[in-house]
Amino acid sequence: MLKRYLPHALILTGIFIIAIALYQKVSTTYYQNKLVEEYDRHISQLNFHGSKDEETVQPAEEPTAEIKQETEEKSQDIETQEESPVDKYLKGKEISGIIEIPKLGVKAAILEGTDDRALKYTVGHYPQTANPGEKGNCVLLGHRNYVYGHFFRRIDELKAGDQVVIKKDTYTYTYIVTESFVVSPEEVWVLDTTEDAILTMITCTPMVTYTDRLIVRGIISE
Repeated sequence: MLKRYLPHALILTGIFIIAIALYQKVSTTYYQNKLVEEYDRHISQLNFHGSKDEETVQPAEEPTAEIKQETEEKSQDIETQEESPVDKYLKGKEISGIIEIPKLGVKAAILEGTDDRALKYTVGHYPQTANPGEKGNCVLLGHRNYVYGHFFRRIDELKAGDQVVIKKDTYTYTYIVTESFVVSPEEVWVLDTTEDAILTMITCTPMVTYTDRLIVRGIISE
């Protein structure tokens, strides 16, 4: 009897595993895109307000009672809206930029911190290292796995001369890849500050075992 139903059980198990994998892929893509959209919206607002500041501002008319009431009602509606999944994910976290790697087709949000939650759907900015565009060592960490946040999966393909673009607020910084090498997890000197403005991207290597760390470095383009 057991042998009779075993093939069906194996097929159902396989379908279940595939369904979970597809759900994770769709869910991950959704959050990754939403986080990028969130920061793109932030940049657009900064650009909009910047352009408005350059214009001559005319004195605003006193709103009527009807407009005041409508505004209050809208504010109450916003306050009662359920917190979005993206807002829940960002609670206690801050998106600090967007990283783009044209050669690899990568575009991802950068989140402050390098814990599992930060690296699940984004690239993490290592605390106390330089911010993008600043002098010093700007350190970013990313995953290579096939489930979550695999933005650095193919950075081993980057060669000297390739570009990495980081957008922060209304600024865009382009880094030119200069070198890549492998270190052990204990070699934390790769986090040390530098005199020049450089970018250090860190991920695990080799694939599957992840026993070492792959380092790809670049220097900011003047």
